Amino acid sequence: MYNRNLRKPSPNKNIYKFVSRKNRSTIMCESGLEFDACFHLEFSPFIAAFESQPTGIEYQADNKVRRYTPDFKIVKDTGEIEYIEIKPERIHSTQKFREEFEVKRAAYNTLGYKLILVSEKQIRNENLLANLKVLHRYTSSNLSELHKLVLHHIKSAKSLSICQLANKLDLLIGDCIAVCAMLIGIGMIKVDLEVELLCAHSLLNEA
Repeated sequence: MYNRNLRKPSPNKNIYKFVSRKNRSTIMCESGLEFDACFHLEFSPFIAAFESQPTGIEYQADNKVRRYTPDFKIVKDTGEIEYIEIKPERIHSTQKFREEFEVKRAAYNTLGYKLILVSEKQIRNENLLANLKVLHRYTSSNLSELHKLVLHHIKSAKSLSICQLANKLDLLIGDCIAVCAMLIGIGMIKVDLEVELLCAHSLLNEA
């Protein structure tokens, strides 16, 4: 077992910093793709915590001892621990990478953990990723009177479009999206984040 330190400055690497409310910390990432993955991990209701560049392992391959550090360690809401490897499509789809990854996956299975491969295509789902970034922009845990009023209207109606809600509250659409984004982010209201970008027609539902 060994650890890598991304906080140590390096002239050869661009380090991306993701501010995580879920973890109450800043997550350091080695690539833009890993940074984008953080938005999915941050807002997944099934993930309680996550960290980048966790403790790595040593494993046997081709009669040699090799070292490997996954991109993320996640702790699920059940307490189960899993590890994630993030790869762009140009690497993810190659036979050589697939073969090497299966050896690493087997090494983690031996230790009692799952090692999961996540592709660029899964992470960069256009509408979903853009919407998650909106949720992140307005993330907070402090409910204002306006947030409480929004919750009241949605609970009463069971389902409202952002446009209908904005009309009820006499808000601009952009302001209404900002208020709703915070509530979606903390799981107090629901909306389909994959079908379209958050807009006037987005349908809000009671969580």
